[in-house]
Amino acid sequence: MPTPHSSPPLPEASLVIHAAADPAVRGTLFTAPLEWLHWMRSLYAPPLPPKPDGPLRLHIDNLQGQRVFTADDAGSLVELALPVGTYNVTAVLGTLCRGYTLTLVEGEPSDLYLCPSLCNGK
Repeated sequence: MPTPHSSPPLPEASLVIHAAADPAVRGTLFTAPLEWLHWMRSLYAPPLPPKPDGPLRLHIDNLQGQRVFTADDAGSLVELALPVGTYNVTAVLGTLCRGYTLTLVEGEPSDLYLCPSLCNGK
């Protein structure tokens, strides 16, 4: 029996982090537009810097600053079930670091795409 000061656990929500280093891994729908964009950009701008090396590190903290998930070598797809709420996600690849804040809602799967903004160095 719960104590008068305890609250019931929050329902879980689904978070899927897509972290493929190659945009084609997400499917052919994304491949052609990105190739066209890179080709057009190459006509007018210097080439993009090389893709950073190293493992992809992910850290997820709740708003109270408590770490709820960490991966020092995340794969291209990370699927999590977390309690409903707002989280800060930090993704680190080489010298690049990106932070995201997202709110997970019960019954609504959330997708976070790190590629190409992080994994291609843009």
